[in-house]
Amino acid sequence: MPDPATEPSYYGKKRWVFFVLVFVFLICAWALGLTPRGLIPSDVNQWDRTARFFQAALHPALDYEDVNVPEDAEPILVKGLKGILLTLKFAFGAMSLAVPTALLLGFFGSSAWWPEPCGKRSKALLRVVYAACRFLMSFLRSIHELIWALLFLSAMGVSPLAGMVALALPFSGTLGKVFSELIDEEARDAAEALKAIGHGPVQTFLVGILPRAMPNLITYSFYRFECALRSSAVLGFVGIETIGLYIQLSNEEFYYREVWTYLYLLIAMIVIVDRWGAMIRRHLQTKEGGCI
Repeated sequence: MPDPATEPSYYGKKRWVFFVLVFVFLICAWALGLTPRGLIPSDVNQWDRTARFFQAALHPALDYEDVNVPEDAEPILVKGLKGILLTLKFAFGAMSLAVPTALLLGFFGSSAWWPEPCGKRSKALLRVVYAACRFLMSFLRSIHELIWALLFLSAMGVSPLAGMVALALPFSGTLGKVFSELIDEEARDAAEALKAIGHGPVQTFLVGILPRAMPNLITYSFYRFECALRSSAVLGFVGIETIGLYIQLSNEEFYYREVWTYLYLLIAMIVIVDRWGAMIRRHLQTKEGGCI
């Protein structure tokens, strides 16, 4: 039970935090010139486009709206499913590069495996490696995947490899940071027992710490895979062929029913992957609970 004497002070502090956040928001809105009027279309044509866009959500296209599409063109649903497959390929490819890189960065960006006792020179070297890995992870995730994509597309041209690397770099930084923190937060009783019987630091890490952290690492990796799917779709807006490219092309021609067809396919893919990830998380939690 909370102490009644301290409870008002606690909630008083929370109120002050809330008021400060509201004040900061208002200052930012004023500096950016944000007003509720900016959400309302300013002319009749904008109102018409807005109405047509949302009405199209109720009638997604089952055939192309462009009358100039050749008769032998593949059906729009087939084209959309192929776009979803390409989106999945980019996300899988990016994660297959990001996860191993993140495991290495997470290992060297963690202090859980450091040998103890450790000499001054060895500890100084470990601190340098630790700081370098933390800096690299911060650098990779500080640049958005769209910016990485634009940079790589400028250097390498429009290619699948450029898209995958553009996704893999920031995801490696984000995954590596979280992996290192999950590893550091794991209980080290098993690791200490292994050290006591003469195991080295790497063996202690692989046997005493990593298996305990693995369920959380897998869970977070699945969450980032869902993010990779969305980012992979967004790559279409910079010219890489994913479902996002089809959405952009249809939107430019104001074929809103086609846009909603592709959006519904994208939503369906995200929902299926989310359910798949939830099943795996439940399985891991059940398995972990059975071992306790």
